[in-house]
Formats: sequence, C-alpha cells, structure tokens
Amino acid sequence: MIDDKVLDLIEKDVFEFDEVSRFAGAGFTDNIQNMLSREKSSPGIKITEEDDHIIVNLEIIVYFGVNIPQLCYDIQTRVKNDLESNAELNVKAVNIRVEGLDKPSDMLS
Repeated sequence: MIDDKVLDLIEKDVFEFDEVSRFAGAGFTDNIQNMLSREKSSPGIKITEEDDHIIVNLEIIVYFGVNIPQLCYDIQTRVKNDLESNAELNVKAVNIRVEGLDKPSDMLS
C-alpha cells in the first residue's frame, strides 16, 4: 500500500542529488485527475499500482550543464533500491521526465 511515507522517501532520494533543482509543478488538470484516479501522487511524483508492483513517474527540473542521462540513471537506481529495501515494494519501473532547466544560483548574478 502506498502512503505519504513512500512519497517522502522518493522525495528524499531525488533531492540527494544536488543537480536536481525541484519537481515540476502539477497543473489544474493534473489535480482534478488525481482526485478521480486510484493513483497516489504529489507534484512531480506519480505512483501507479499494478497487480503486485508499482510504477513511479517523476517529473523534475534540473540545473543547466548536468549530464541528464547519467543523473536520471542514478536517480532511478537509488529510488528503486530504496523502495524495494526500505518500503518492501516491488518496483517495476522508475520513469523520469526532465521538464526543464534552471540556472544554478551562482550563475544568476
């Protein structure tokens, strides 16, 4: 069963990576869809339960200049391993969509 602790665990895992700026925000349509669905989600995180496993979909914003494929692989690995070992969930997939780029704070001046 998916609860808020699972969402918190995923969020913690994602922000272990300094290259991640934030999660992409949920729009109005997403909020309505979440109320009507059987999925558990928060802005940027959607978890779908199928039979005996879950699928995690993440939408993130990363900092400019990041090696995006490597970062996504590292996040996928950490989230999957953490959910399987600490939450005892069977993870089928961790899908990541990079929604945009932010400038690092040292580039803003």
